[in-house]
Amino acid sequence: LLLFAWLLSRTDKGELLAAIRAMSLKSYMAALFMYLISQIVSSGRWHIITRSLGFPGGFVRHLKYYFVGMYFNLFLPTGVGGDLLKVIYLTKDSPQRLKATYTILLDRSSGLWAMYILGGLATLFLTTPLPHYMDMTLKGIAIGVIVFLFLHRPIYHLLNPHLKGRLARFDTPLILLDDTPTLLKAFFLSFIVQALGMGSIYVLGRGMDLPVEWGYYFSMFPLVALAILLPISFNGIGVREGGFIYFLGLRGVPQEKALTLSLGFFSIQVISSLLGGIIYGLGLHRR
Repeated sequence: LLLFAWLLSRTDKGELLAAIRAMSLKSYMAALFMYLISQIVSSGRWHIITRSLGFPGGFVRHLKYYFVGMYFNLFLPTGVGGDLLKVIYLTKDSPQRLKATYTILLDRSSGLWAMYILGGLATLFLTTPLPHYMDMTLKGIAIGVIVFLFLHRPIYHLLNPHLKGRLARFDTPLILLDDTPTLLKAFFLSFIVQALGMGSIYVLGRGMDLPVEWGYYFSMFPLVALAILLPISFNGIGVREGGFIYFLGLRGVPQEKALTLSLGFFSIQVISSLLGGIIYGLGLHRR
């Protein structure tokens, strides 16, 4: 919050208001729709993972848990605070909290890995090269993820004899490593989630007539998202805005417009998360 206040103090308020007024409502609604669909698909990914580990409940129940978690992420540190509630709800009929935690970790990690693969691929389509550190970071992580995907079965066979049965807490991740269909489904849905999520930022930017190509949004957001995960802010407030201002500034976007884009995307996340607040307030997550 202090970082956000500092960024706001360095912004021309008149230019900021002008940028907000100039944002296309049509683009905003399209971006909101894309983001909502991405979160529904994301809840489907989590549902597949939870079912693979034997947790009861259908897609609708897990969808409600997912959106309630999104709602509480608005108030809890980092972008994953609401995941604790998802673990609690998931284990109310099956007290296996460690196993439930692994569903969250795989859900989150598959999303991040897909994001970095898309980010690395996007660098290949840029007309203007990225700064060297951005380019190497994205491509390095993307290559690492791809190598893991191809080697996850050998990794399973390497670790299984040493860990299975000796340390019970390792049994679940070993099961997941051996469950190739679930991993492939999770990654497939993750690509859809990330393409829609980052695509919604591109749509917002287009609605503001920003001179930034789609590939740059797909390249910069994985780096911003990594910073948001740090436990230094509530739901990434301030960190996200600083990231947008910095990375878009490298493409010549004025600070006021970069801040407007960040706030516009955050407002879309808030609106989507408020659906979870309605579900929680009406007690629908208990049904």
